[in-house]
Amino acid sequence: MSAGALARLHACALGLLLAACGGAEEAEVGAEPDPRLVGALVALHLTDARAETTGEPADSLRAAAYAHVRRTTGLDSAAVAARLTEAARRPADADALFARVADSLSALRP
Repeated sequence: MSAGALARLHACALGLLLAACGGAEEAEVGAEPDPRLVGALVALHLTDARAETTGEPADSLRAAAYAHVRRTTGLDSAAVAARLTEAARRPADADALFARVADSLSALRP
């Protein structure tokens, strides 16, 4: 996958994350979020934060993040995109997914 495609995929994931975070408390009970997808989204969010904070090239950081995600979860960028698209079709599942991502990120705070 090209760097531009990875950037667009990551922007989509981040957009879904931000959109869902506002209503996470009102989420209906749906399917349990896939922990592999949660891990992938956490890694991608942290990658964006690192790029923004350090000024490192976002494209190369994202490529490294997707390599890490592939190694640790078995999900490649296409699988992450497909799962995000599927979750977006079910608002309760998307809310639960992004609430879990937000909880995972909060747990990383000192």
